[in-house]
Amino acid sequence: MLLLLSTSDTDLMSARTADGPVAWRYANPSRLHLDDLPGLLDGTDLVVVRLLGGQRAWPEGIDALLAGPRPVVVLTGEQAPDAELMGLSTVTAGIAAQAHAYLAHGGPHNLVELAGFLSDTVLLTGLGFEPPE
Repeated sequence: MLLLLSTSDTDLMSARTADGPVAWRYANPSRLHLDDLPGLLDGTDLVVVRLLGGQRAWPEGIDALLAGPRPVVVLTGEQAPDAELMGLSTVTAGIAAQAHAYLAHGGPHNLVELAGFLSDTVLLTGLGFEPPE
């Protein structure tokens, strides 16, 4: 299971309807108390964080995620990639950039393919994936 923490309600709606081999758990970090984060993380293998407003939008949450054992992909909620946010990720810049492309294209189909991409490239599952559409 993957966790998507996004300040974009469109991302969250897409994750809710994405029906693929890897399930998404999702929440809006601007509406999330840090005390609830451990419960959301329970049973997840990887976290994607997408923030409007940069790191200052959720600094304590990012710090808590980066201190944990799971791979974390940190991205901007804007259409153009943000190298500073991607640099916070625990995955390579190439993986973060490709993850951003899936989310920038949007929609449930791209969330399914993003899950496959991250599962294969980070978690090494061999599920397969298509490029963003």
